[in-house]
Amino acid sequence: MKSLPIKRYLSCLSLAAFLFLSCVDDVDFDRLDEVVLTPRFDIDLLFFSINYTSLSNEEIVNSQIILRDTTELNFLDDEVTQENLVEIAISYKATNTFNHSITNRAAFLNQNGDVEYEITFPVSGSSDGTPVVTEFTEVIEAQNLENIRNSIQLANEVIISAGTLPQSGELNLQSKAIYSLEFSDL
Repeated sequence: MKSLPIKRYLSCLSLAAFLFLSCVDDVDFDRLDEVVLTPRFDIDLLFFSINYTSLSNEEIVNSQIILRDTTELNFLDDEVTQENLVEIAISYKATNTFNHSITNRAAFLNQNGDVEYEITFPVSGSSDGTPVVTEFTEVIEAQNLENIRNSIQLANEVIISAGTLPQSGELNLQSKAIYSLEFSDL
């Protein structure tokens, strides 16, 4: 029984050696400069829940309640990411049981707190208290990537019209960033 793991080990080692040695003849190292690597990374940004009882404690300004959550964009601090970023997709999933539609605003802020890029989208309300799911994705490409590179924070605001506050319900909001890098001239 003790020889079985050794046989597996030797078989795996033999297979690996065979694959490694068989591939060397077909590799053209002169074309290495044509290789382009394009990894994609997922990172969670925001997750939060708001229920109707938390709304009664909020300040009403201009007939609106604005709930704000800010997160650091640490993945943009990396020099490799800054230099090789080619695309970023920001995805949201909101599950709403409030009988109100809500506006979600995401502002990418620079170190001075100025808005570099903004994403705004509506979140549908529920007519009968059943969960309504709103999914939204914005893909940011070349022309706006410099704005994202300049950002260090993401300020997310949930804006609720305060004409009549919801008496029941909950909002669950999740967001993530999927960013793509491109490495060439290896």
